[in-house]
Amino acid sequence: MRRPLTLCLLVPAALLVAACASGPAPRVSWLGDGVFKSPTVQEAEAYCRNFGAPMRFLDPKAAAGAPAGEVSYRCD
Repeated sequence: MRRPLTLCLLVPAALLVAACASGPAPRVSWLGDGVFKSPTVQEAEAYCRNFGAPMRFLDPKAAAGAPAGEVSYRCD
């Protein structure tokens, strides 16, 4: 009787610890054809860094001029 109760308590506790240990997911919108949109340059860089892919802005002037603005990019 104790084993199922212990298992029922340990599994949710392990999931909670795993969820808290991982960082928040970057906010990314997929626009199609490999193009993504993020609210900030930092989140775009974090998303591409997850895959180890280099990032390429589709409009480099907008990305350089407004670091706090929305950016469109590709993870090549």
